[in-house]
Amino acid sequence: MKLYEDARFYTMEQEGEFTDNVLVENGVIKAVNVRSDDFPEAERISLAGNTVLPGLVDSHIHLLWYGQALERLNLSGTNSKQEALERIRMRLAPLSKTDWLFVEGYDENTWTDDPTLLSRQDLDTVSATNPILVRRIDYHSVSVNSALIRAAGITPEDSFSGGGEIVLDEKQEFTGILRDNATYLATDRFPEPHTTDLVRWLKLAVRDLWSKGITGAHSEDLHYFNGFNGTLAAFRETFSDDFPFRAQLLIHNAEFDAFESSHEQFMDGHPYVELDSMKIFYDGTVGSRTAYMTAGYADDPKQHGLKIQTDAEFEALVRRARRAELPVAIHILGDAAFRDVIRMLKKYPPRSGQHDRMIHTPWLTDELIEEAKGMPLLFDIQPQFLSSDLPWALDVLGENYPPRAFAWKTLLENGFDLAGGSDAPIEIPNPFYGIHAAVVRSANRDLNGKRYFEEEALTVYEAVQLYTTGSAKASYKRGSRGKIAPGFVADFTVVATNPFECSEGELREIQVVRTIVNDKTVFER
Repeated sequence: MKLYEDARFYTMEQEGEFTDNVLVENGVIKAVNVRSDDFPEAERISLAGNTVLPGLVDSHIHLLWYGQALERLNLSGTNSKQEALERIRMRLAPLSKTDWLFVEGYDENTWTDDPTLLSRQDLDTVSATNPILVRRIDYHSVSVNSALIRAAGITPEDSFSGGGEIVLDEKQEFTGILRDNATYLATDRFPEPHTTDLVRWLKLAVRDLWSKGITGAHSEDLHYFNGFNGTLAAFRETFSDDFPFRAQLLIHNAEFDAFESSHEQFMDGHPYVELDSMKIFYDGTVGSRTAYMTAGYADDPKQHGLKIQTDAEFEALVRRARRAELPVAIHILGDAAFRDVIRMLKKYPPRSGQHDRMIHTPWLTDELIEEAKGMPLLFDIQPQFLSSDLPWALDVLGENYPPRAFAWKTLLENGFDLAGGSDAPIEIPNPFYGIHAAVVRSANRDLNGKRYFEEEALTVYEAVQLYTTGSAKASYKRGSRGKIAPGFVADFTVVATNPFECSEGELREIQVVRTIVNDKTVFER
């Protein structure tokens, strides 16, 4: 038994409510605000006057990809195309002239010299012999050089399943750019990782997340590594009382045969690894010009993006999920995508007590929100996308962009539950960056400047809810996670600055001093 004390413990039961101490036994909160003399046998742990929140949870992340990104060369933060190419050149320097290189994380919208996607010609200036693949930050396009094209045998005539594109230039020659499902023509040529690789990447990712105050995450990894069974086994091998982290895994629709054959159960109650909804990608992204938009794009109004599946294929996936008594979790960027999705889900609602997850949904309208009102939907949002995507996304979409942009306040006011995440490695999985973005709504390029669509700003309490009670709702754990109250798990995020009392500008600077999962201190600054 432990008594955590000397801190302000915010319960998240209601705004402003806190307690002075918390009594924990066997990983569960036994009582709050107790008389210490009544429990002389309890080990007393001082938290040195800091602020304590329920353990923060990232509700949308890719744990294995994040671990990979921490290990690989990552181009996030580069300011020019030439800087990006030079960093690739430096990484190649100690390698042999035929070694393959997988690079992550570039965003051409941040480049000042040439804000265009990397092409085969760009990468050929770095190496004519090393096969090189560079994945864009949104994971919806990759760029490859001529050496990789030859090694992988990629041609413009290659076929692939689902929506995607082998991008050709005006001469109908392959540019080296692959979009959405076409990206697998290149990524699948890299060697399949071993279980030891997966465990290493998971531990690398989670140790970093612990340092950011994150005690659990909802992740989608079961399709891209060792398939459903091998990847799930790696998660179970990694997370335990000795290495505690609460992982909730979406099931990619391409792995559904394996899921059904496995006889695994939806949200089976395991403390560290559970299976969630069927994951479906409906469209792409604005940055890749593949988000499915009603009004199209500024430079090509006739280009509306793409659907990853045909209407018939999407309907079949939803029906299959329902037959397996599962909800669905759907990647949606464009307003046209959201329209089509909610109309399909009205035809095939989930079981009573379940909710479907609407992932991303940055571009909506009042009419669409009204049409969705009352449906069992939980919105799986990434506040940092606002800071990263604005204002360039407005330029890409043009003046006819959907007016309810990143409409978090409106969604709350219409009765929808929201859970917050980072989509790391696309964004840095610091929950306080997300809280700041939800409250301040400024762009990364000018954090103290213009605020976008201020009427959709959340209060600090509402923003913290995204990573506590909101994530618990997404996990079907309203009664055991996301709050500091008797019967809830002993997961705590201890911070040096009180987010409810500091200035808005200070939210991004909040430092985690201790992270506790299942009553075990896993990080201490």
